[in-house]
Amino acid sequence: MGILSVLMLMMTALLDQVQRSWRYSESRISQFREARVAFDLITKNIGQASLNTYWDLNDDDNDGLVDGYFKTSELHFITLDAATMNGTGEQQGVGHAVFFQAPLGFSTDYRNLNNLFNGRGYFASFGSDRLYRPSFINSPPRYRFRIMEFRPPAESNQVFEDGKEERINNSPQEFTEWYKQSLSIGQGSFESHLNPLADNIIALVISPRDALESAVGSRDATYSNIAPSYVFDSNSTDPSFEGYSQQVPPLLRITMIAIDEASAVRFENGTTMPNEFRDATQGLFKSTRQYNDDIRALTQTLNDQKINHKVFSSLVMLRSSKWGS
Repeated sequence: MGILSVLMLMMTALLDQVQRSWRYSESRISQFREARVAFDLITKNIGQASLNTYWDLNDDDNDGLVDGYFKTSELHFITLDAATMNGTGEQQGVGHAVFFQAPLGFSTDYRNLNNLFNGRGYFASFGSDRLYRPSFINSPPRYRFRIMEFRPPAESNQVFEDGKEERINNSPQEFTEWYKQSLSIGQGSFESHLNPLADNIIALVISPRDALESAVGSRDATYSNIAPSYVFDSNSTDPSFEGYSQQVPPLLRITMIAIDEASAVRFENGTTMPNEFRDATQGLFKSTRQYNDDIRALTQTLNDQKINHKVFSSLVMLRSSKWGS
């Protein structure tokens, strides 16, 4: 009887350990399934970003004679600090944001036009789910970090209107408003075209890259000369950017950091962004040279606070890129 009792105790402890491991694994898979689907969608759509760059005539002295040529495009590609967008009062941008044009064929008025150009954007933010819940749910708004998608239909693509004034004057176009949806072209505002893709995404890191290093075997070893501070604007007039103007970068490193719902609930702070997550990313991802160190620092901080998390990262090739100086 004593031997059987000891064996039963050992089996009970073993079964308990197996059950806890199973619950943990099942919870981790289900928690990050939504984030994985969102990450796959982001990388797929960004890979189709295009500018349709072409050479136009340049007449500096307006004498009707061609003085030269310059690269131009009616489209725009930009990566920026999400906190500087000022596009919505409901969502506080965190990390980086990317906005671009791609032949995604999304329209609410026209069918079977699969190559229509759409404006599209992605960024992480903190805010409520008030605008995205079904109308029959009457519970208080839930404040979470989320990955957001800016998804206006093709008929509301404001990029063409944004550069109209410069295009009429035969001067380089400036794009500053289309991704804020503030020109009142088409239907809806910036906020009405936002869709949450996944909850509990505390950071989105977008790093435009030049090309693979020939002397290094690693696929992740890339140059970051074109966007050392993660900021890239295809319409930039900065003299140091002249060789890269009106081009989409050949590579884009996309990194997304997701946490589980249990951690989000544990640090929930009402309408205020939890300090634990804000402090975890404070001062990070400002220089692409420090990318690997920043990832290690962030994961270490999350581990120290026993926050269950997962880092998604991929190097995306932009197929329409015709890179060259």
